Amino acid sequence: MKYILVLFISVLFISCNELENTHSYNYPDGIDKPNKIIESSGCGNIFVYQFIDSLRAFTISINAKQFTLTQKCQTFNLSDANPNILVQLEVAGDSPDSIYFDFCNDVAYPNHGITKKSKATSGQLLISVSEDNPVNELNHSYYVTIKIKDLRLLNPENDQEIYFGDIVFWNVQVGWLPG
Repeated sequence: MKYILVLFISVLFISCNELENTHSYNYPDGIDKPNKIIESSGCGNIFVYQFIDSLRAFTISINAKQFTLTQKCQTFNLSDANPNILVQLEVAGDSPDSIYFDFCNDVAYPNHGITKKSKATSGQLLISVSEDNPVNELNHSYYVTIKIKDLRLLNPENDQEIYFGDIVFWNVQVGWLPG
């Protein structure tokens, strides 16, 4: 019994140390670490998402090959309608037997539902990556931090504007492909 207890404490200590050694990067300017980090995930070059609740999620798609991404923070105006940057609010439908959110997943669900998407019409997107020019290598993981300021989206169903202040996707691993 004594050896099992020592083994359990050792495994617990190692697990806690591994949690503390998560990748963190010093993002230089423009993006301060928020007091409360909301869990965000991602994949590809670059797709990140963050759930507001079980029915709504923010998604950002950036064609990273069209930009020279660096550790230095860069700012993009979302009202410029850049086809290489897409910021959306996705809302699940009301079918209880459908799966609406399966981001960064290579499993094809037969009951995949279609989300309602509100696209950004204005705001600022600030982005910094963990290393300069990370998209030069195929399937190379790196980390990205993105901040959206003064986000305005248009709900296509009722032409109403939706507003969010600041949204931060902090230190999200991207660059890898599902599969």
